[in-house]
Amino acid sequence: MRRKRLLRFCLLLAVVGGFAGMIYGLASTERNTSGSVAANGGAGADAQTTPATEVADPFEGQPMTAERARLIGANEMGYILVVVYNNISPSAGGADTRTPDELRDDLSLLWSKGFYPINISDLATGDIDIPAGKFPVAITFDGSSPGQYRVLDDGTLDGACALGIMEDLSDKGYWFPRATFFCLTDVVPRENRLFGQSERYQEKLRNLTDWGYEVGSNTMTGVNLATASEDTIRQELAGSQAKLRELIGSDYAATSLAVSNGRYPDATSLVASGTWQTFTYEYTAVVSLEEAFCPSPFSTVFDPVRIPRITSAGDNLSAAIEELLANRSVLYISDGDPVTMSAPADLPAALGQPVTGLGRPIIRY
Repeated sequence: MRRKRLLRFCLLLAVVGGFAGMIYGLASTERNTSGSVAANGGAGADAQTTPATEVADPFEGQPMTAERARLIGANEMGYILVVVYNNISPSAGGADTRTPDELRDDLSLLWSKGFYPINISDLATGDIDIPAGKFPVAITFDGSSPGQYRVLDDGTLDGACALGIMEDLSDKGYWFPRATFFCLTDVVPRENRLFGQSERYQEKLRNLTDWGYEVGSNTMTGVNLATASEDTIRQELAGSQAKLRELIGSDYAATSLAVSNGRYPDATSLVASGTWQTFTYEYTAVVSLEEAFCPSPFSTVFDPVRIPRITSAGDNLSAAIEELLANRSVLYISDGDPVTMSAPADLPAALGQPVTGLGRPIIRY
């Protein structure tokens, strides 16, 4: 009798233990497949999932081949997602403002879906060095507002500013320190001049470049290039580039430009290069606000002085991610080898054709 009771008791323990394990497993699965978990006392979310885009590559470390590119599903002729942010503030106000929590959630979502950050200058040159199976995304910030980069009174980085959020995610392994900050160098209000805190101008710019981010120009004053005189345009573009070089150091060239409010001059060539007084400027990447996906830099339809961007307002980003993932045949998928360009033999016509004379092996499959 005692043995029967003992057996029933053991059976009950096993059932309860199994049920508890199932509940824990479901909870863990729900947490891990949601793409994020709370961080910093609930201030936003951190990506925790392993993106479904990762693939086992038995040829890792070997030269790229058609067989390997096919296994990865590489398509480096596909579209690239470029996103623009402006103000980062706890007080959401207007389409150009995202809260710190929203930015953290945006980046966590991107990471969980397999997107890997790059700088705009690397996009324009085709120097896209990201793991195999990942999708490049270029995060950009216009207007150099204080919420993008703020230092607290004790000298530490504000965890609620854009840079603080990216650094935190990077430290935890859920992001990579790449983004492009387009700066205003002589604008009113002064708090938008190089992120505010005038005593820290040089420190901030040098930190950004030292930590792997990119500093670009947003002109000096945010002038409307569509209505400004040619002389003013030259002054704005040359003056901004010269000031950034002075603060960061002569070995750094700010070669990426965001035209203010997406407005171009009639003579588009002015944004690429020119001379003002004795200073000659050159921008090899110019971003717009065209609300479209960016063609591959290896494609005949890519235009380095009109790189389109998706605004981060509302659900624009999540909708863009969903659209790209639902149409993988037009999505840029890395082969993991930065010196080759891999793509299917048959491509949708909208993606164009590979540019001749890329100076790198082209792998088709």
